[in-house]
Amino acid sequence: MKKPRKSKRLNKKKEKGQKFRLSATSGHLIPLQTIRQRIKGIWQSLTWPICVKILKANIAVTIALALLLIDPIRNVSSTGGILASVAVEFVHPAKSYGFLAEDILLGTAMCCMSGSWAILGTYLASLVRDPNDPTMAQPEVCAILSCFLVVGCFFLSMFRVKVEQANVGGMLSASIMVISLTSAVTHREFTATTTLQVLVPTLVGFMLIFTIFLVIFPENSTRVFVQDLIKVFESFDGILQRQVNAFIRVNPRPSMSLDQTESLATIHQTVDALITNLIQKKRMVRREPSFNAIAPTDVSEMTSLIKKLRVPIQGLGLSRAMEENMRKAEKSLFQAVPLEMMDTSRNQEGGEQEQDPLATDDEAQQQDNANLPPPFARPRSYYGGTDDEEDGSSNDDAAVTTDDDASTYSVSQTPSTANTSSTSFVSDNTTSPRRRKVRWDDHMKVMSYWRQDYDDVLNIVKPTYLELTDACSLAVQESVKRLRRLQNLDPRYQDRPFFYEWYYKWKVGSKQAAEEALANEYNRLHDPSVPLFEAMARFHQHRLVGLERLYTKSGVPRRILFLLLTFQFNLHSYAEHIYTLTSLIYELDQTRTKRRFWMPHISLRKWFFQERSVDGALDSPNTMADTISPTSLQRSMSRRATMIAAAAATSPTTAVDLEAQKVLYRLDTPHRGQVHSPSEHHERHPYDSAEKRASSQNINPWRQNTLDPLEYHDPDVAYPTTSTQRFFYSVYMFCVKYLYTADAAFSFRAAIVVAFLSLPGFLEDSVMWYNEVRGQWAVVVALIWMGPSVGSNFFGTMTRTIGTFIGAIEAMIIWEISRGSVPGLIILTFICNLPWWMIYIHGKFWKATGLFSMITISLIVGYTYSYKPNGYPVSVFVITWERTVDVLVGVFAALVISIFPFPRTGRVVLRHRISTTLSELGALYSSFLALLLKNNVEDMNVVEANKKMFQSVAGSIRRQIKGERVLLEQSRFEPALRGIFPENKYLHILQILDNILSLMLEMEFAFEKIPYTWRMMIVKDTWKERKAMIASFLTTLHLGSNALTSKAPLPPYVIRPTKARRELTNKARKSPALRYQHLGDREYTYFSTYLMNSEQLAVELELLVATIRDLVGPDSVSVWLNYKH
Repeated sequence: MKKPRKSKRLNKKKEKGQKFRLSATSGHLIPLQTIRQRIKGIWQSLTWPICVKILKANIAVTIALALLLIDPIRNVSSTGGILASVAVEFVHPAKSYGFLAEDILLGTAMCCMSGSWAILGTYLASLVRDPNDPTMAQPEVCAILSCFLVVGCFFLSMFRVKVEQANVGGMLSASIMVISLTSAVTHREFTATTTLQVLVPTLVGFMLIFTIFLVIFPENSTRVFVQDLIKVFESFDGILQRQVNAFIRVNPRPSMSLDQTESLATIHQTVDALITNLIQKKRMVRREPSFNAIAPTDVSEMTSLIKKLRVPIQGLGLSRAMEENMRKAEKSLFQAVPLEMMDTSRNQEGGEQEQDPLATDDEAQQQDNANLPPPFARPRSYYGGTDDEEDGSSNDDAAVTTDDDASTYSVSQTPSTANTSSTSFVSDNTTSPRRRKVRWDDHMKVMSYWRQDYDDVLNIVKPTYLELTDACSLAVQESVKRLRRLQNLDPRYQDRPFFYEWYYKWKVGSKQAAEEALANEYNRLHDPSVPLFEAMARFHQHRLVGLERLYTKSGVPRRILFLLLTFQFNLHSYAEHIYTLTSLIYELDQTRTKRRFWMPHISLRKWFFQERSVDGALDSPNTMADTISPTSLQRSMSRRATMIAAAAATSPTTAVDLEAQKVLYRLDTPHRGQVHSPSEHHERHPYDSAEKRASSQNINPWRQNTLDPLEYHDPDVAYPTTSTQRFFYSVYMFCVKYLYTADAAFSFRAAIVVAFLSLPGFLEDSVMWYNEVRGQWAVVVALIWMGPSVGSNFFGTMTRTIGTFIGAIEAMIIWEISRGSVPGLIILTFICNLPWWMIYIHGKFWKATGLFSMITISLIVGYTYSYKPNGYPVSVFVITWERTVDVLVGVFAALVISIFPFPRTGRVVLRHRISTTLSELGALYSSFLALLLKNNVEDMNVVEANKKMFQSVAGSIRRQIKGERVLLEQSRFEPALRGIFPENKYLHILQILDNILSLMLEMEFAFEKIPYTWRMMIVKDTWKERKAMIASFLTTLHLGSNALTSKAPLPPYVIRPTKARRELTNKARKSPALRYQHLGDREYTYFSTYLMNSEQLAVELELLVATIRDLVGPDSVSVWLNYKH
């Protein structure tokens, strides 16, 4: 008797391990790019537009250098004329002329203010100088100049951190201020000549590069946007085709395998890169006057619609990944059953048939099934999540299940769109619930049964899915043709030189070229969105056919039904947005028939405070400083939830019976795109937002009242009651907000570096030597290239040092070959700068190497030609030595100062930022999804404000994850002194965070469509389980965040997120709202999407905690209890 018991225990253990069949969808790790891959990518990106940018920027810097080599100009500007070349090199040439104008205007204003500040400091210092004292570095003079220098550098660094557009102007204004104030020590009388000699060349450099970019091959930003929009269209359409074909198991071509389908992580990266690039191009268009058929407002609306495709297309990838995981779980189950266990199970079956009449062989089982009406003629399903979890979830140790776990009821209605006859749900087997022991051969039998049913249903709906997918692709292809006509684009000549068109016609012949041009012709009167709309209508008619087979015998829906509805929802949402977008493009083609002049369309607030792309300004302090406070974010979001909850509590509404509501069998009706003038842009858009609210109705979600008694929580002090306490509390909050910040600490360290490096310039013994060797450049280098962490500084030290050495070697070669002749210097400098411009434009992490190479070449060549301190020229080798030492001193000083008050490496910053992201994800989930689940929000203004704030916070979290990837890539270059950095684990965490954020967006996207009354039908029956699930999710997120911050080991689970979610799912599946007669309700599909994403979120959270546990270790209690995580 012991052996059968052991076999039963093994059966229970195996069954328990196979209960929850949802697996992680993050896919395999996408490794970071190697240096070889980056170099290959730079070479592949070298297209004709990039070559034009390189040539224009190189022409500008060569002209600036040539102006310095002209004797009359050099005599006036002295060595300060070199700053014209430096100003051209600081302006990133990949920007459009709108962004260039921003940088130049703000840079001009900052340089003028910096020059004025330096002139003021010089004038005040001249007032205290004693003319009878022969010493140059008089204490009073040096005190004033050093104070002006330190204070100016502090506020300049603070402004650079706060305003991203100030990066270029900040670097050049710092150069002007440092050179002017340190050189003023040697002037015995007041003069502004030194300041003007460095200020005017800087302004000349600004004007030069802007003029070159406007005159030589001017770039049409609208044309660039349309090219990128077409690329996004084609990429999204390819992802759609592959994901749908993989879900329904269709190979479109024999050469294409289903294994070539993108993983979910790849979709996240691809979609994010495409949309981010498109948004950047939209910002280019909105900043510039243009002469095009497409208006800047049209660009904004098309970008807004493209951004809405992110959630559906990621949802399609998620549905495909979940379906693939379920198939793998089935396959692994069949492979995991040992032959001896199957034999033992068969012997037990033979001996227990008399005790359990439901345990029959295959023929008897099929004979019994033949007597049952469809769709409940087969046993319980173990495919796509086991139905035994309904009872087994309450007692995991009991390996028993029930045939029927929901109340019996008769269904006389079926969804009208399902086209099935009404079937009674009552059978003899459902009147008397029985319990029996489950054996592994039974598992395989019922799994094969329901796998066959699922495949049959998939074959039924497969033509409907393919028809809608093909209709989307056809609408996209026709819209691409219209976009190309609007901008006069020809794919044959795109990204080619202007003369390639004539070469191509000569190569293939005029006749063949004319025949190829017919491929882009189309009927302008034909609307490509109409066939898509008709395909969507047929999709609504047939999408529910056969789904009645995916219910249990007792009428409880199975998880595989929810998965199919999730896939339908995402496919329909994608088609809905494609319909709106293609109809808008059709209306544009009909309306925008002629080109006209359009003015820029952007507000001053957005221009000044809008962030730019991370790739475009990696070296600016704004992109590297930690400027987001998770505590303030959580408090703002909690305040928002509290305010709306209080408003809902004051005006309660009565619940409406779901059965009395009118049944709607269609999903959302798509809105047709409309062409708007700039004055009515985003006014009364049915597909964008509700009517514009009056200014008095605007709700500011970021309003902060730190002394609200209902929101005040401080474990250190109680709520301030007296006026004195309120005053000091206000002082404390001011310090916390403005002084005790990473920005202030960064600026303070920058001021310290400036004070120490400029100290030799204010000492009598070293003042002449300091100015002769141009030691000011060490201060400039340290000031403008500081980073907030050791990791960023170490990486910057390496890239800038390499660039300096390469530039120094090239400068010496240029000088020796040309022998100091002006034509030779100009030609050789032009040639040597070409590869470094390419690195500067496309080198994501190595752009500082290219920039420092060009700056070093310009400085060494310019100083060698024009610098004569005692009337005699200085050798190029001496100039090279001085420049190299200046750069090394500056970068190493920045590296050393970042260690104080304690060293904070890039990997430590990465760990803390991931902790911050986890905390903000918890705040996002608790403050919005929990609010949607509980509160009744009837005011559309509040609903729109909630949705806008949710998307804003989600966007900020996505940017944080992108910045954390940058930190991870930089951390690879830190020396592994204490041990090897676990790069793959952090990469896995970031990949999981991407997936979690996508799941939350999908949950919000689906659940906000469900009306309050229908939502409450589910919530009121599952409130206990829902509270446990929310508590488990939030506890997991906050424990993971705290563990990464404090390196604390993780304790055992109170309740696993998957278990909490499973119990809630099993309870919700028995809800009357999820009965078969409600299958046609649109809310049924919406809730199914929310439910499947929520279940997958539980799996990702457990995977996240498991990865964090690998880093911080388990708690000792877990080890003692031998707890299985």
